[in-house]
Amino acid sequence: MPFFDDTGIQTEVERGPLWSAFATFASQLERMVVLNLAWAMQLMPLIIALAFYRLPEPVRVALVIYTLAALPPATAALYGVVALAAADEHISPAVVRDQLHRLWLAGYRNLAPLMGLVGFVVWLAQQADAVLVSAITQLALLLLLVCANYWGPLTAAAPERSPLAVLAESARLVWRYPAQALLVSGAVGLALVLGAISVGGLFLAVPVVMALLQTYMWQFINQPRRAA
Repeated sequence: MPFFDDTGIQTEVERGPLWSAFATFASQLERMVVLNLAWAMQLMPLIIALAFYRLPEPVRVALVIYTLAALPPATAALYGVVALAAADEHISPAVVRDQLHRLWLAGYRNLAPLMGLVGFVVWLAQQADAVLVSAITQLALLLLLVCANYWGPLTAAAPERSPLAVLAESARLVWRYPAQALLVSGAVGLALVLGAISVGGLFLAVPVVMALLQTYMWQFINQPRRAA
């Protein structure tokens, strides 16, 4: 099969959101792997900084800063490309460039503060000494992670939204459709576990699969027949 050929899977067949995500990934397998690699490469400097602790401190700091600066726009662009793939559009370098140009600012304005919020709550949970405070922060972290399933799709669909608007809308969706939120959270969690125990899962598939799962579930619960 020539590289960048599709697999012939018919994505227009009616499927549920979870199966649709895997079908779309398989329909453009080579493109999805390259897209995943492009995103994962932004994470490599952080991995190197953590793994090679004997590196000079300024080098490690620079590597961490690069990843922190590169991940928000790269993640926003990833969700933009995935949304187009879910609409049966073939992804290409030009499509990726267009989405990066469209969404890089939204990545910094929306996703960066929301990612920082998750990090802050993780830090609070680790610092909490009292049992009640620890339980509250852990519950807050769990709720944030469930809501986070919709941050990427919401940002890609309306990059002009503020981070507070994205957070509020994601919370509303979780409140209105808790079963779907738990379902996609379980699927994303399973993808993370499988990626962690497989060779190269993070670099070949996991981030794109997660984005597809979240995007299809967001589209599913926003269909007109469910809006009422």
